Amino acid sequence: MTETSKSIFGRISAAALLPATLVAVLAATAGPSSAISRVETTQHDCSAIRATLIREGAAILRYTSKSGVPLYDRYVSSSQMCESPSVGAWARVPARDTNSCRVIRCDPHGADDEGGLMNFNPLLQIKTP
Repeated sequence: MTETSKSIFGRISAAALLPATLVAVLAATAGPSSAISRVETTQHDCSAIRATLIREGAAILRYTSKSGVPLYDRYVSSSQMCESPSVGAWARVPARDTNSCRVIRCDPHGADDEGGLMNFNPLLQIKTP
């Protein structure tokens, strides 16, 4: 191998290594904190569902409707966790111990300006009992 080909090979190897290193670093920093929990609500008590939302900030809550259709959505611990233009709205999901567990869902249509004036949206937050 000539000196020129060694130099070119060295540059190509370094250039190929840089993207691989960058991907490894990004994967390490993303880690499990970027994952969102999925909770089957009818398998947990309401207090456990609410505790998961408080602890993690958000979770996908899933349950089966009375007609047998699986339903799921992203629920949050506070309306501050909703991305604009969505706003927090109280919702109820079935739990193991109740048919009406009160949680917060991000409503994408809640910020619609129907009257021509900006609507005031209060801070909603799940609190520990």
